[in-house]
Amino acid sequence: MTTSPDDLKTKKDPIPWPFTKSELTAGLRRRTGDPSLQIKELNERRVPQLTSSAGIIRGMRVDCSGVTGKYKYNFVVKEPRGSTRTGTAGAGLREVSLYRSLTPHLPLRVPELLASHPMGSWMVMDMLPPGRKSNEWKSEDYMLAIDQLVSLHDRFWNLSDHLIMYTWLARPLTSDYKIHIRAAEQGLQNLRDSYITRYLTDTNFMDTLDSMVDGAEQICTTLSKAPKTLLHGDYWPGNIRRHEDGSYTVYDWQEAAIGYCLIDLIDFITSSCWWCVPLPMSPQDMVKRYREVLKDTSGYSWKKGDWIQSLDYSSLWVFLFKWIGLLNRLPENVFAKRIDLLEEVWLQPIRKAVERQL
Repeated sequence: MTTSPDDLKTKKDPIPWPFTKSELTAGLRRRTGDPSLQIKELNERRVPQLTSSAGIIRGMRVDCSGVTGKYKYNFVVKEPRGSTRTGTAGAGLREVSLYRSLTPHLPLRVPELLASHPMGSWMVMDMLPPGRKSNEWKSEDYMLAIDQLVSLHDRFWNLSDHLIMYTWLARPLTSDYKIHIRAAEQGLQNLRDSYITRYLTDTNFMDTLDSMVDGAEQICTTLSKAPKTLLHGDYWPGNIRRHEDGSYTVYDWQEAAIGYCLIDLIDFITSSCWWCVPLPMSPQDMVKRYREVLKDTSGYSWKKGDWIQSLDYSSLWVFLFKWIGLLNRLPENVFAKRIDLLEEVWLQPIRKAVERQL
């Protein structure tokens, strides 16, 4: 990290912030409309309900004043790390571009962006107030979250030709497919060489994964023919702040993409099953809720055979292109405690989906 005399440090923490005083001041002046505003004090503070994130998350309290008065703000400073996939837009660029370009069009509330680096290497956003913890969600919280997911998908339904102008959005079913399949193939090899195979009771499961890789093009080709929409890419309770007044704020848009709607739904359900057990409602009821609300809003529905295939292919896609990588990063002590859960959430459904479709 390069530094300059204008770099900011807190009184108690000598670690410099990634932005300069002038960059932060400019954002604050835009916020307040006060061109005379000056920062008087800046201190690091704890971020409430911080979930795991691919990057550095720090809280910051800013005291400032100008001719219009005195102001106190609490912000979150986010420094994304790495790329979502080698060869695709960086995680930070994707998220900050969405906040800059698509926020006015989103039917969901997102954090307000105060300032950011042009390429997304850092961003300063409003700190969200504490809310109901993700592992304490009730059935009505899940239903409302699904309703909001439907509203996102419905807003951009079948608008891929318009979304394509946002070059930073991922396109996993089309132009980014080869990048994703190479990552999946490498991830599968890493699984073979890891401790994970020692815990699998089904010695043929790696062959099942081979079948998924062999059928990946078939999966993507089929899903790409269906209407596409804007995907959050990592939609689950850990990236949704459920406020005390019952409203929601959705954040961490680093995986935003153009794709098939059920990919978001499957990701929501499986991540909830994995991280938020026990759930207050069944995955079957979540799927039913999504399907009914989407039909009511957009009028879109599936025939029985198409519905089963779409669910199966979406599940295979999420496991192949996301969960193989996640499992490779899971510490062995955590994996050993969760092998039964893995069997229930993923391994059994994947076997059945492969048998039905591949």
